[in-house]
Amino acid sequence: MIGPARSLKAKDKNRLAVGRLTIDKDRHEATLGSYTIRLTPIESALLWRLASEPGRVFGREELLANVWGHGITVEHRTVDTHMSKVRRKLRERPDGPSLIETIWGMGYRLRISDP
Repeated sequence: MIGPARSLKAKDKNRLAVGRLTIDKDRHEATLGSYTIRLTPIESALLWRLASEPGRVFGREELLANVWGHGITVEHRTVDTHMSKVRRKLRERPDGPSLIETIWGMGYRLRISDP
């Protein structure tokens, strides 16, 4: 089940929580349950964008524009590479489900299941 994104505190615009996932934009960290995950600035920005609207599918073009900005030349496969890294970091178990889902031919979405 996908839950809505919420800021942890009204004044804290740089932290976002969705289900058991919390993202700290300033620290480039995510917390999944009690597990803290270090992220690169790009990984953090990608995860933040997905978590801002969980369940919504974001296409590569939109993610490129939102994360890298307009006027920057970046290959589409760059998004795939970064998503793969974020996916690995967020996995609680090697055989566990991924929170980031690939929607073939469309893009990516954040899927949060309540325990």
